[in-house]
Amino acid sequence: MLSKIWQFFKQLFQQLLIIFPLFPKDDSQKHPVTPPRLTRTDAEYESIFMELLEEVNLGRSSGNLAGFLMVKGVKETELAVWLRPFGERLLASDNPAVASLQELARRLVLLSESRGGELGGFAGDSGRAIFAKFPLPIVEEDWRGKVIEAVFVGNGLRGEVNTKGGKGN
Repeated sequence: MLSKIWQFFKQLFQQLLIIFPLFPKDDSQKHPVTPPRLTRTDAEYESIFMELLEEVNLGRSSGNLAGFLMVKGVKETELAVWLRPFGERLLASDNPAVASLQELARRLVLLSESRGGELGGFAGDSGRAIFAKFPLPIVEEDWRGKVIEAVFVGNGLRGEVNTKGGKGN
């Protein structure tokens, strides 16, 4: 009878080891990490991303930005996967609206500074690439852009200047 009980516990232990192994196999190499599947349209992602950049422009903290994405139901990695082709499309275009691209690039770099990770990395890379491809035109200075300092002496009505420290005639 004791041997039957021993056999029962032995079989039970073997079955438990099959179900719950003590040393699990490393399956991470068999199944490489795949990027998340995009569940929204390009227009939806672009709208959410532009709202995120507006939040960045308003000076929101990293935690506020994470909260914004949570409220919108967007994972940061999902948005980062979408951002790469979006940035490539911006760079591939011959867009003459340099000022708007420069503003977009500025906000992308701000996002990379306030939010790290994959999204911040892609945003910073895209922003710097836009700055490199579409630099602002150099504006030549003319006399109208300079400040002229003037000192008014006296009441300023007669245009007389007395260099001796007294009042004008």
